[in-house]
Amino acid sequence: MIHERILVGCGGWHYFKVLDLDPLQIYSKAFRFVEVNSTFYTLPHIEKVSSWRRRVPADFEFTVKANKLITHLEKLKPSFKTLETLEKMLEICRILDSKVLVFETPKSLSLESIVQNIKHILRMLDLGKVRLALEPRCGWSSSTNLSLEEFQSLGIIPVTDYCIEEPPYDDEEISYSRLFGLGEHNIYQFTDDDLKLIKERAGRRKSKKVYLSFHGISMYLDAARMERFIKKGELPPVTSSYGLDSLKEVLQDAVFPMTKNELVKKHGWKLIDIDSKTRVPASIILKQLRRESYGNLSEVLTELKRRFEKQ
Repeated sequence: MIHERILVGCGGWHYFKVLDLDPLQIYSKAFRFVEVNSTFYTLPHIEKVSSWRRRVPADFEFTVKANKLITHLEKLKPSFKTLETLEKMLEICRILDSKVLVFETPKSLSLESIVQNIKHILRMLDLGKVRLALEPRCGWSSSTNLSLEEFQSLGIIPVTDYCIEEPPYDDEEISYSRLFGLGEHNIYQFTDDDLKLIKERAGRRKSKKVYLSFHGISMYLDAARMERFIKKGELPPVTSSYGLDSLKEVLQDAVFPMTKNELVKKHGWKLIDIDSKTRVPASIILKQLRRESYGNLSEVLTELKRRFEKQ
């Protein structure tokens, strides 16, 4: 069944907070895997990594993002620093029983350079059961057919954002998508159409297992809606109300006074529920405002209510 081979998760659990409960334990009850992103910035102590594994169910999965020294500072050169840090990453993977180590490479690093460096690394290092998943920020479309074949021969799992593009090829065992969406600086909330497209592309994969890793400012809600969509075939609402009441919910954290342009820029990306089947970005409603600035949320809602009553 499709929901059994598609795993939905997020890029970290730190912000998944419920009262004073352990965020990782609570997160592991909601999702089947997590991508550990903190390892990109710092290498955690092994004792901490071991505690992560102990705090989740036996069938819960971790994937791990490679440290930036490997991908961004050393740029995958098979240097002593690269190999030493990779050994530490593999130890983390072994403790977590992680099957996937994610390489995100900078735009400046070409696919041709990446594949040659990975060849050298694999000659010098035994990955064991860990698979490499690659997200080249230069884009897979910059590749030649020859380099794609080389990546496949090395067993590299291609990573793309299914909201934006298909992967260049399917790995027999694992497909992996890191989902950021169409916004800037990770500020985006996936629409119903986005989630439908992601599910469609995930379902087309020939791999035995497909990982959908949501990232960005609303990743937990996005992932929860996708999980529900895959299991139940329905897309749940994003708020507990409809229309202007829904808009009121998503603007609770807005700090006034604020101009109309600031409202659209800072909060327009948020989805609101028009009715039980219709969701739109708040910007569609906020752009109908006529004043240049607003002192509080009540002023915004009052003007919009009057406008809608006249229509």
